[in-house]
Amino acid sequence: MKGLFIINPSSGRQNFQDRIKDIAGKLIVDQICNTIDVFYTEKQDDAMEKAAELKQGDYDFVVSVGGDGTLNEVINGIVNGGSHIPVAAISAGTVNDFATYLDLPQNVDDFCQMIKDYELKDVDVGKVNGKYFINVLAAGIFSDIGFRVTKDKKAAMGKLAYYLEGATALPEQMGNSFLLRFTTEERVIEEETLLFMVANSQSVGGFREIAPMASVSDGLLDIIIFKKTDIFQILPLLISVLNGDHVNHQAVEYLQAENIFIENLSGKEIALDYDGEYLEGGFPAEVSLLHHGIQILIPKKTELAVAGQ
Repeated sequence: MKGLFIINPSSGRQNFQDRIKDIAGKLIVDQICNTIDVFYTEKQDDAMEKAAELKQGDYDFVVSVGGDGTLNEVINGIVNGGSHIPVAAISAGTVNDFATYLDLPQNVDDFCQMIKDYELKDVDVGKVNGKYFINVLAAGIFSDIGFRVTKDKKAAMGKLAYYLEGATALPEQMGNSFLLRFTTEERVIEEETLLFMVANSQSVGGFREIAPMASVSDGLLDIIIFKKTDIFQILPLLISVLNGDHVNHQAVEYLQAENIFIENLSGKEIALDYDGEYLEGGFPAEVSLLHHGIQILIPKKTELAVAGQ
């Protein structure tokens, strides 16, 4: 086989270069691959542009090495380029929600075995205003934390940097609710909203079951709306999120749909985040789903693969 590694060298806090060299070396030495090419990103959109220029048959697989943002760029490039080349992911970022949800191997032996087995999973891809996302679209409190935390803080503190920034910003952000209208095939919801997420997988922001009914291959998007509430309800709501039973909380709306149109009725500027990237143009947000839009390499015979989740 022939593989391409697209590597974001600035991603994450750990020194992962040695692990990548070990993986590439083992793939060659064990004759799993006869060619491994490597491309290092230098700036935003490099990964997307590299993936987009690929043609069908150029490679048997492309490996995204970085965080969720790097994977997002690779997915956008593969889908826009139309090459249909399967994607593998090595987590070198801070949160890595998508890799966590699919339980993708990160050590040398297991990753190489996954490539050798070449088990593919058809995965849905979200689309918002012409951009693709593999994991989540979000706006509201905490959703801009990733833009606030510096690379140095991420490198030094990992996930803790996000949590500390979120705790610091909570008093300020509690007053930042927005009147939004959510329109699906079956419902129209207008709510003063603190935070919403349109999720493809269950894991978002390091919380493994923020969208407990989500599946990456069911042809549905999961929409979680956290309504405006008083400060005294925030702690119980956060506890319910940690326990995974927030979908039953009175301040939460949870629905599933193939398409959703989101309008900002507040007159305020709201940053839209898709897989950790800032969405230019923002609202209105026209969100749809590309059913089975990408193929992801997964470990052989996992529960996810068997269950089709």
